[in-house]
Amino acid sequence: MGKVMKTYIDELDRNIFPFVQYADFADRYPARTVQAFARDFYAELRAASGGLYGVFKKTTEVFQQAPYDFARAMDMPENLLPYLYIPNTFAEPTWLSRFDFVLDKRGCLKMVEINADTPCFFIESYYANGVAAKYMGKEDANAGAMEELRRFLKQVYDGSRVNTGNCQSGPFVFSCFDDYKEDYGTTLFLKRTMESVVPNGDIRFLSFYDMEIDANGIVLPDDSHAAGLYRLHPMEILIDEETEDGEPLGAMFLDLYKEHCFSMMNPPEAIIPQNKSFMALVWALAQTERFFTRAERDLVERYLTPSYFDDDFASLADGTYVRKDIWGREGVNIKIIEKTGTSGRTVAEKYVEHKDEVVRRPGTKGMYQQYIRQPHFTHTADSGTLEGFLTLSCFMLFDRPSAVGARFSPEAISGIEAYFVPLVVE
Repeated sequence: MGKVMKTYIDELDRNIFPFVQYADFADRYPARTVQAFARDFYAELRAASGGLYGVFKKTTEVFQQAPYDFARAMDMPENLLPYLYIPNTFAEPTWLSRFDFVLDKRGCLKMVEINADTPCFFIESYYANGVAAKYMGKEDANAGAMEELRRFLKQVYDGSRVNTGNCQSGPFVFSCFDDYKEDYGTTLFLKRTMESVVPNGDIRFLSFYDMEIDANGIVLPDDSHAAGLYRLHPMEILIDEETEDGEPLGAMFLDLYKEHCFSMMNPPEAIIPQNKSFMALVWALAQTERFFTRAERDLVERYLTPSYFDDDFASLADGTYVRKDIWGREGVNIKIIEKTGTSGRTVAEKYVEHKDEVVRRPGTKGMYQQYIRQPHFTHTADSGTLEGFLTLSCFMLFDRPSAVGARFSPEAISGIEAYFVPLVVE
């Protein structure tokens, strides 16, 4: 075999980006090529995300004002309901989120999903994107974004000293299950970034395997208590966890949060926009003139993929739709449905290898989105050149758009097989 040409991938620091290579994949995770768009395109992606965030915040408030039965109809976990209405330090439904878009055949942005609870893809967007741009001699689409992330994390650290009971001087703790390489790397990346702007702060890592609680909150090995917590663990999973003795660990944990023993990023109500049927709620509210301004309705019409509740399917116009489980993750159980009359026929289903190993909440309820026919892109992986599709992301730091990112998949519905593709300015 001939010598493999060196690329920006060889410049990536594996201490920062430890999951460049996954054991189960022949190719490395980053593509060897970059994707260029005009500066105005990135400005539009950020502006669309910032505008939609305001719409989503309003929609979350509508949800919180509705009776519990409305939440139950959206398949919210019953035991989570009491924790979705607690004011948080920054009065934002999600502090750290990622908005995902695709392009339609006309090249227009269409938002398909929001990860408001436990977003990843930070290392790729805030770090590796810049390494690739510099190596290629291109302008980084995320120039200045790392400084935005630093300022945000400093704000979060300072906020953890407010309204946290007896723990205002306690450490800020970053936590995930440390045997999952991507989660562990992502968590450490955010921890180190916070440390860079709070050099004298007490900032620690604690595996979820080692987390303990007592009457005063999250107790640490030195008997101090956490003032703030970053958790890379889905809220819809956390709420159902139990102790070895069968006690409701998730509810006990959130009771302490409710008593202001610690602040948490993201707060429990981030699960409201995380719920995939939230998109259907936004779309339904935008069809009336009651909740949003004309400008907000225009924003939804322009950028949001038309989305519908499960129960609306029979009344939808004939056409092609994507069905997603409300609590689906990593592409599991995503189907493309061809609707004729009141019935639908599955014409394709996302294949996810080892899907039983994907951590997700069980459930059968779902939502539908109009199927977006996307343009093809070409990128090169270690194994060769591939044709496929892009998912474009924009991170939101509170209500502020920040870094953008891209994943490339040979499949129209991307999943764990997708490659990271750096974004540069053309």
